[in-house]
Amino acid sequence: MNFFAENLKVFKKVFLPLFALVVLSSNIDQYLNLKMETALRDPLGVQTQVVYYGFLSILSSILFPVLLASIALFALNSLDSTTKTLQDFWDRHLNQMYIETLRAWGKTLQWTLLLIIPGIWKYVELSMVPFVVTSSQQYDEGKVDALKGSAQIVRRRWFVVLSILVLFHLFIPGILTTIFDAYRLIWKTPLQSLLLSALDTYLLLVSTHILFNIFRSEVRRHDAHV
Repeated sequence: MNFFAENLKVFKKVFLPLFALVVLSSNIDQYLNLKMETALRDPLGVQTQVVYYGFLSILSSILFPVLLASIALFALNSLDSTTKTLQDFWDRHLNQMYIETLRAWGKTLQWTLLLIIPGIWKYVELSMVPFVVTSSQQYDEGKVDALKGSAQIVRRRWFVVLSILVLFHLFIPGILTTIFDAYRLIWKTPLQSLLLSALDTYLLLVSTHILFNIFRSEVRRHDAHV
């Protein structure tokens, strides 16, 4: 099955729940950012409010990315697995996705505190952690560490992985933010906000699908040589 046929199946399977979660997460982030800006301009209650909204923002940045990735990976894995429902997929993988993602963030932070560039590279190296957790039989069998497995795959295809991350996580979002950031708030511009969220959802599906194909091809290549 070619990429476009697979992508269409993935799109049909999870676009609506993924879109709903993107709308929710995007507007929560926008709301918290507005509250943070208001708190920073308030000299009377700045300390308490900034800590409160800052904590909620960190919590949101942990909760939603893993949920979004898990939905996309459920659809991709269901193309050639027996996993039938999202709930089954979450029961099997979601807890470990959070654990390994927090480990990856901690490792990235350690390197970032040393130097910025090594921290960025470590982030790229560990970008495949969700794929290892959800799609690696060796991980399920306890034969590979998620962080090391991710780094090994990225090092073999580092230029392609880096290019995809720059394009879909930096370049395109940067352009969209620069041009359309004023239309993100659903309570102010509902139609524009929903259209932008739909675009974000599709870009997430495409980028995750491309990375999944890279991961899958590298796993198959490794298995063929074992």
